[in-house]
Amino acid sequence: MAIQTEPTKVTPADAFIRAREIVRAGERLDMLALAAELGIARATLYRWTGDREQLLSDILWTRVHALFEHVVHTTRQRGADGLRIGTTRFLTQLATGGELTQFLQIEGAAGLRLITDYCGGVRPRLVDAIAAWIQREVNDGYYRAPEDPQLLADGMVSLGERFLYHGGSVESNPDADTASRMIALLIREVPV
Repeated sequence: MAIQTEPTKVTPADAFIRAREIVRAGERLDMLALAAELGIARATLYRWTGDREQLLSDILWTRVHALFEHVVHTTRQRGADGLRIGTTRFLTQLATGGELTQFLQIEGAAGLRLITDYCGGVRPRLVDAIAAWIQREVNDGYYRAPEDPQLLADGMVSLGERFLYHGGSVESNPDADTASRMIALLIREVPV
């Protein structure tokens, strides 16, 4: 008599992990194919992950957020210098890391819109994360912000978008040093 085993139950986390693997492998995410591969209905996949844009935004955010947190925690300088140096490192690593470039090559203008959408799943989260970093520097007494941290963060993200979305091309956008100088102007401290 053969022992019957129950099939492994697929979870929302499994769907997210597999989708992330597909995107990181440089393949286009097909929701119907993903649902079939997982052995679930497409409606179930959408209920778990949201639509394709939401899932892609969440996948991108996990990578962007992990890199951002790494940069923040490994930047030794504090205050305006730390914000400038950390932001420059973050932008440089995003531009040269390959994942973002690969994603934009596959998704094109739709991918760019996913990343830069003011109401999307990536940009608002990044603005909030940078604003929280600025606020921590203010609260810890290392930085006197010239403006509201949320407004500064939005400006920093806008400068970063300009730098990143042409692959850091000097002809199209500022190089990392120029982007760093522009950010330094934005976040310069208010005089005492």
